[in-house]
Amino acid sequence: MSEIAALLRLLVQADKEYKITAVQISSHDTPYLFSSNLTSGYLRKGIAVYNNSNTNSGEAAWGGVNVTPANGMPIPKGAIVAIPVSSALDVYFVNTVSGELSDLRVIEIA
Repeated sequence: MSEIAALLRLLVQADKEYKITAVQISSHDTPYLFSSNLTSGYLRKGIAVYNNSNTNSGEAAWGGVNVTPANGMPIPKGAIVAIPVSSALDVYFVNTVSGELSDLRVIEIA
């Protein structure tokens, strides 16, 4: 299944809004808190991340406030990862390789 087909499959659940946000993660020491970009007070029903990093960039990981490259859930280059968290939980990202850049696309659906 292509990355676009996987993203479109996620959109079926949306009945209010969806937003795609580009996020660049450069730190592997300090987790990056993702802030929702949904409007009109909509609550997130789902969230997924596509790792758009090129071959020279590091992979990313997601998790809670204390996420590290060692304990985070991986987001491999070129992969789409659904993140099974409610809108009440914060999502943090971290780069897995010091000095490299992870280029992510985060889709939220409401």
